[in-house]
Amino acid sequence: MIEHQDLKEVDISIYQIAKKGNWCSGDAFYTVRTDNYVVCAVADGLGSGEEAMDASSAAMSVIKRDHDLDTETIMDRCNQVLWGTRGVVMTILKLDFHSGIIEYTNIGNITCTFYKPSGELYRPVPTRGYLSGKKKKFKTQRIPYEKDTIFLVYSDGLIFDPVYHSIFSKVDTPRRMIDRVVDLMQDSNDDTTILVGKVNR
Repeated sequence: MIEHQDLKEVDISIYQIAKKGNWCSGDAFYTVRTDNYVVCAVADGLGSGEEAMDASSAAMSVIKRDHDLDTETIMDRCNQVLWGTRGVVMTILKLDFHSGIIEYTNIGNITCTFYKPSGELYRPVPTRGYLSGKKKKFKTQRIPYEKDTIFLVYSDGLIFDPVYHSIFSKVDTPRRMIDRVVDLMQDSNDDTTILVGKVNR
């Protein structure tokens, strides 16, 4: 499944596929735009199949309800609803149009990379662990962005080849970037989600 979203200030493309043999994906994503910000999130339910899907879907439901809050608070509220589930790893981004800042809050191995128009690559430091209802401390990193900044968020089903950096380092549309990666990527024995965004203004 490939989905393209034109959110005015940001264009986003998402690729998602379930692990071979499974009817559902344990990964989930959510995006929303308001007049002030865009929020993007990718979660990977631990394991695969229905229980993983239930956990990641529960996290997305919280984000859908509470996306107006800061990413650290959203992450904490997601954690609270995940007690008794398999748990999830997750990354949340919030692009504030007025400040020109992206809030990044993460736990676990959902990788995030930013590609600036200058060619500079920035990968924020992830936090170890996962959400399962146990009390956690979350860190939020605040990253300045500008027009033509590209951001990439993906679950561990993507076996990242360094050659992909050249795809995301060029100013192109998320649609074309996703198509190129999907053409090149290796088969993975896991749920896979790839989200690519480009800042338009």
